[in-house]
Amino acid sequence: MKKILPILLIPALSAVPILGYAQVGKVQLTNESKLSINGKSNVNDFRCQSEHGLQQDPMNFSYHFRGDTINVDGVSLSLEISKFDCGKKAINRDFRSTLKYKEHPFIEIILNELVLEDEEDIIPTSAKVTIRIAGETEHTQVPLTTFESRENAILVGGKKMLRMTDFGLTPPSPMFGLIQVSDELEVEFDLVIRL
Repeated sequence: MKKILPILLIPALSAVPILGYAQVGKVQLTNESKLSINGKSNVNDFRCQSEHGLQQDPMNFSYHFRGDTINVDGVSLSLEISKFDCGKKAINRDFRSTLKYKEHPFIEIILNELVLEDEEDIIPTSAKVTIRIAGETEHTQVPLTTFESRENAILVGGKKMLRMTDFGLTPPSPMFGLIQVSDELEVEFDLVIRL
């Protein structure tokens, strides 16, 4: 009985001992979940908030422990670019155009692994994910800044800086180049996961 399963994604099985083989579970995000993409320019900062409900049908997935990581298969999030609101029509237009939303209408985030502090820990400190934007794929590790239990749910929060150029995108420069948008975007999320 080396470890007890963490409650992040598999709350219904949180008391099941790990036996060294793949386990299965279900996860469902609630509509309280939030995700935004934040950026900066030489004029101001902007925040593009996902305006569609992040709640999805429950996702069946499998997982197994490997040292200080939990390999996960079957957990992903698809975000429709046209449903992000940046607060102003011009910024919405530039945001969508920059992310090539007509050719690639979704941002996809796939959970690959949860990383523990060490083999004896049960609370993940970061997540290894695959992010697809505009037809390009990046593998990255996202620090988890929040992990707390709520009544019948778990809140998981995190932030990660990404570069547009890593996805083959050119930062916009509207107003004939007078406004220069930074290459860096911050993805920020607070996901409420139903138990």
